[in-house]
Amino acid sequence: MVADTQPALPPILIENATDADAEAVVSMYRRVLEEGQWFITYPDEFKGDATWQAKIIREWNNEANSRFMVARIDGQIVGAVSVSGGNKERAKHVGMIEVYVTQETRGRGVGRALMDAAIVWAESNPILRKLALHVFEDNVRAVRLYEELGFVTEGCLVGEFQEVDGSLRNDLLMARKV
Repeated sequence: MVADTQPALPPILIENATDADAEAVVSMYRRVLEEGQWFITYPDEFKGDATWQAKIIREWNNEANSRFMVARIDGQIVGAVSVSGGNKERAKHVGMIEVYVTQETRGRGVGRALMDAAIVWAESNPILRKLALHVFEDNVRAVRLYEELGFVTEGCLVGEFQEVDGSLRNDLLMARKV
C-alpha cells in the first residue's frame, strides 16, 4: 500500500463571498483558466475584473435562488462555487453550478467541500428543486465526484467544444434533485 504523499490541508472554510473577495476570485479564475483544460473559456477570452466580479457576487447572493461561495484555506481563496438559479418563471427551480478549484488544492477535498456546501444550501432553499452542471466528459475526476454526490448524466453533447488543435470534446450535462 502506497501512502498519500500530499501533506494534509489546514481546515477548509466555505462561506458566502463578499465584494471584498472579488479581486481574489478573479485572480483565482485566471490561474485556473491558464491551465487551458477544464473550462470552455480560454484565458485571453476572460475579461472579468474585480468590479464585474463584485457585481456578480452581490447579485447572486441577493437572489432568492442563487448563491456565490468561496473556499478559504489559511485565509486564501482556493476555490469558488456558484449556484445560479433560473431567472424565468419556468426555470427558476433549477440552479446551474459552476465550480473552480486551484490546481494546487485539487484532489484534496476543496471541490467536495464546495459542492457539499452548495448542495446543503440548495436543499434548504424553498425555490430550487434541481441542481445541474456542465462538465467535460474527459474530466474523469470531476465526473466521479459529481456521481458520488448524487448527480446523474442527463445528456451528452457530442463534439460540443473544439480545441485549438481541432480535436473535439464532449460536454456532459449532469443533474441531481434537491
